[in-house]
Amino acid sequence: MYIAVIPAKGTSRRLKNKNMRIIFNQPLINYTFKYAKKSKIIKKIFISSDSEKVLRWAKKNSVGVIKRPKRLCGETPIIDVYKHAYNILKKRNKISAIVGLQPDHPDRKKNIDTVLKKFKKNKVDFLYSLDAKKNKNGAHYIIHKKILSGKEIRKKCFIIDDCTSIHTKNDLKKAKRNLEK
Repeated sequence: MYIAVIPAKGTSRRLKNKNMRIIFNQPLINYTFKYAKKSKIIKKIFISSDSEKVLRWAKKNSVGVIKRPKRLCGETPIIDVYKHAYNILKKRNKISAIVGLQPDHPDRKKNIDTVLKKFKKNKVDFLYSLDAKKNKNGAHYIIHKKILSGKEIRKKCFIIDDCTSIHTKNDLKKAKRNLEK
């Protein structure tokens, strides 16, 4: 089973309350939630957060919640957040992979199921996304359960998804322009 995990911490170093910023009358996190819901492959969606505001939004919108401890916020490597989610969710779910979708990429261009099919077809342990300049972004992280259980990555691949990575108010404006198209 493929499970989406949307990591949405409450604080951001560069842009306060980033994940709940409003673009076209909806919070930024909602774009990622809707993106995950389009999938025919993803069976469940969870939001991992330390923020009561984010967790309330998730519950109100019938999204599963994972209460993230403070130690996994701030400058924590994102893989640790996905491992935390996996360790909680594996108790009640037969997980094949975690589909990590960071909420600060509202204008993803790749179809989620196309990305998941590439992960499956290539039989990789880890798939991640890059922007057009070949910089890693958090738009897509698909991580096989064996990696989340502590094994080393043997085979990985990437996709190009030149979506906005929001860190500043200017990035919000750029994403808004892209979403208008």
